[in-house]
Amino acid sequence: MAREVESKSSRSTGSGPQAADSLKDVKLNLVESVRAIAAKNARAPLDNEENLLLFLRSWWSKTYNKPLKDPLLNEYGLEDLLYEFYDKLERSEAEEEMHNSDNDRIEEDKEKANLDWAEEQEKRELEELKKKVTSKQSEVPAPPVNPVQDPENKKWMEEQIAKAKAELGEDFGEDITTNFEE
Repeated sequence: MAREVESKSSRSTGSGPQAADSLKDVKLNLVESVRAIAAKNARAPLDNEENLLLFLRSWWSKTYNKPLKDPLLNEYGLEDLLYEFYDKLERSEAEEEMHNSDNDRIEEDKEKANLDWAEEQEKRELEELKKKVTSKQSEVPAPPVNPVQDPENKKWMEEQIAKAKAELGEDFGEDITTNFEE
């Protein structure tokens, strides 16, 4: 195609502005044609060997950062390119699966460690609670203290009544009963 354009441009070269316009049109047509071919190839369905080979060569070129005219690429057939393409995909997926399984294993280990720690804490708390219950059961509870029956309280109350009688008269507290249990 490039040769066709060269031959057209060499034939149309003459002198003057008309020749320059003609050459410019040919170059624009060439650029537009090449771009149209590239766009068509890029969007072509991969339903035949030719389109598949174009796609795989383009992929290889992009993957290995080599030009499409690299002599090494020309040595590859369709089967070789397909193998490289799928090999790269499968290895990438296998690496991702391995990475995910490692992450899953790490997460499971962390979760197990957390559950083991929580279980150990619960056991400790249960043992402490059992010790407290056992110690409370072994202690004999003291009988409830009745402040009215306490001899010190009775003594204090009698002293207070005596002081009040001295200040307020002998009949103070006659109407007070000291039997609070009634």
